[in-house]
Amino acid sequence: MPTLEITQLYIYPIKSLGALALHEAHVEIQGFAGDRRYMLVDDQGKFITQRTRPDLTRFQLSLDPSGFLVEDKELGKTKILHHSVELGDAMSVEIWDDQVEARIVLDNWSEWFSQILGEKVYLVHLDDTSPRIMKEKYQTSLSKESSFADALPILLCSEASFEALESQLGDTVDRLRFRPNIIVKGTQAFAEDTWKQIQIGDVQLFGAKPCARCQLITVHPKQGTIHKEVLSALSQIRKIGNKVYFGQQFVPESLGKLALGDQIRVQVQQDAVY
Repeated sequence: MPTLEITQLYIYPIKSLGALALHEAHVEIQGFAGDRRYMLVDDQGKFITQRTRPDLTRFQLSLDPSGFLVEDKELGKTKILHHSVELGDAMSVEIWDDQVEARIVLDNWSEWFSQILGEKVYLVHLDDTSPRIMKEKYQTSLSKESSFADALPILLCSEASFEALESQLGDTVDRLRFRPNIIVKGTQAFAEDTWKQIQIGDVQLFGAKPCARCQLITVHPKQGTIHKEVLSALSQIRKIGNKVYFGQQFVPESLGKLALGDQIRVQVQQDAVY
């Protein structure tokens, strides 16, 4: 039997902006350290993503010794988001069905994004004093909080699942369309659907639910162009009712470090929903 191992690790420091590929990731209660702790919201506090603003792909991120370098690829403007950035007032923000109090990021970040995007926006940070609580059925004894991810903290997909989609589509697919945190090899397509509990080194993860997909996967993660064929192809092989699924969402049951090449042990399996 092939060895299950991690081939890619990603975080998305600012929700719906560029990805960062990592050699190793630290698992915290709310998911990977540095993953989606920041988010853009409009002047009403509603979250902004590539679903309505595919031009957010213009912002790419890279690591900087003091934090993250955010670059607007269209204008060539850059700004460093320091780990020690100062936070201002609390602001009520909306992300899907959740309302939480987030902190406005100072150092002119909201003004910087507003000027580039041509509308009033705020960059906010997840506030530890106002956590985003997951539904009870997805909680573990360790983790009851999520990040600004759409739902649960960690998304895992397999190379074989991507290859199955590519076979249906007849073309290659950029993995970052799907915003995965972990990509693995050594398994059959969509086998991750059946992983209820996995062990990676000292880290244990609970496979809480499959990930329902939307038009976000039609957005090219660097060009911002729309390719509806990707969602159409996926719906032909992964649709149940009115939802289309790809990838499994996990919640931490223990903390620790993951690294490229780490082997995965499936401890508990479950029936897939499709």
